[in-house]
Amino acid sequence: MQPISQVLRGIIMMCLASLSFTLNDTISKFLIDDYHISVIIFIRSVVALPMLVIIAAVIGRTRIRWSRRMWLHAARGGLNLTAAYLYITGLRYLSLAEATVILFSSPLVVIAASSIFFKEQVGWQKWAAACCSFCGVLVAIRPGAETFQVASLFILASSFLYAMNSLTARWLPHEDHLWTVSFYGAVFSALFVAPVAIPNWNHVDSADLLLFGGAALCSSLGIGLNSLAYRLAPASDLAPFAYSGLVWSMAVTWLVWGTIPEIWTFLGAGVIFSSSFFYFVSSKKKREQKV
Repeated sequence: MQPISQVLRGIIMMCLASLSFTLNDTISKFLIDDYHISVIIFIRSVVALPMLVIIAAVIGRTRIRWSRRMWLHAARGGLNLTAAYLYITGLRYLSLAEATVILFSSPLVVIAASSIFFKEQVGWQKWAAACCSFCGVLVAIRPGAETFQVASLFILASSFLYAMNSLTARWLPHEDHLWTVSFYGAVFSALFVAPVAIPNWNHVDSADLLLFGGAALCSSLGIGLNSLAYRLAPASDLAPFAYSGLVWSMAVTWLVWGTIPEIWTFLGAGVIFSSSFFYFVSSKKKREQKV
């Protein structure tokens, strides 16, 4: 069982990764009407490469290193790219709120897969925290019956691929730091999406380059932080905190669009926070008793 300090670092990274993904989605909303999704992914991936090299040198005091498991970075890049495409395809037929509910089944998939494939001990506290958090999402978003249609399968498949991508982080070499993981995530996203992006290419407005830069940074950091979080702590420990994305989404929606969430959204967020806090406290006591 990992020390509580290590698990806490993983939880913090998971929450920051959720924030990064939320910011990336927000920025992408300003670009989606003018550019094909493949073009957005390609440009943000290419823009991210020099940014990550510079940030690694200036902030991290390190450099991007060659990974001894480059094949794994390639496989994870393919999983992430396929998941993104399936998610966006589902959004053509479902609202963002309805798609979010289905996508948030991913933490539950992570817990189940970690138990089956990694033989993690998943106690009732982990299942309770994850299930209660998912119920909090349902309370906040309150999807209609139209959510459960054929288009939902795209989002469900995307959720499964995101879960698999998270779990494969366990196999990343320990010397692959945040900047290395983020860099190769951008490299393989650009390589894999290029054949689709080139035929759909259109003129890029110079005024949008700042948006592409922001999306590049947020997307790359999200991938890197999410990967390192699952490498630090058991997947089943982190799963409940993946729902922090709903809280970040509420805050960003209010700050960017000035839309005040409904009371149901606050209630759902409260359920998510309470269940995650309950699990963290009970897990902390359990670890202290074993010391």
